[in-house]
Amino acid sequence: MTHSDAEPPPPPARGAASAASPAGGDPRRWSYVVLVFLTLGAGAMDGVAFLALGGVFTANMTGNLILVALVGGENWQIRVIRSGLACVIFSIGVFIGFKVPDRGRGNESWPLAVTRLLWICLALHVVFLIGWILCDAEPGHSSTLLLIAVASCAMGLQAAAARRVNVAGITTTFVTGTLTSLLQSLASRRTADALRRAVIVLALAAGALCASLVVHLAPLWAGAVPLLFTIFAPVTVVTRLRPRRARRPPTGTAG
Repeated sequence: MTHSDAEPPPPPARGAASAASPAGGDPRRWSYVVLVFLTLGAGAMDGVAFLALGGVFTANMTGNLILVALVGGENWQIRVIRSGLACVIFSIGVFIGFKVPDRGRGNESWPLAVTRLLWICLALHVVFLIGWILCDAEPGHSSTLLLIAVASCAMGLQAAAARRVNVAGITTTFVTGTLTSLLQSLASRRTADALRRAVIVLALAAGALCASLVVHLAPLWAGAVPLLFTIFAPVTVVTRLRPRRARRPPTGTAG
């Protein structure tokens, strides 16, 4: 049988997925769900940091830049040191997050490098929780600096991860831009992404509220609140955004 007479290969089976097809359906939807979990975690981390680590932020660097520039008041030098440390470590985390190469098997909507970043963030959350428990939820000056550094690094990596995914311009560690985009969409009556942005804004506040309640009611476990929110992000990636292998149709034998 000549090459021109050979029968064409059978079409793929109905419902067969491509190698880059995510296992959980619409990747944009699940990418957004991941960002919501990360935003809850960021709000919780900032809540713990502000209430128990000297009134600084580990995710919202706009607030920290203002605190660094405020001279005067009680113990202002300590405040400047802590806020400045958070800014520096956060910036290092963001830089590293953008430098992580995207190698290996991923899909267009969710790069494999972002999955790696989320696992690193989760590990840093675990380190933060261990340090928080070891200092009995009452860190001294040195312990406070170490906890601020760990949390800020995690938030910097998370900020880079969210930017690399780029779902409707949503960020997870600060929402000033998201809030501005939300109000712009409402003012111009473009409501396509308004609901998504509104949920992100509320998620940041909800995470901070949950953390503040635990700080007051069970301070020893306050460090676990950001971890509990954040852990759902890589779990969602693994279960819903992990590429699945295509099922290869059986090949016929040449006659």
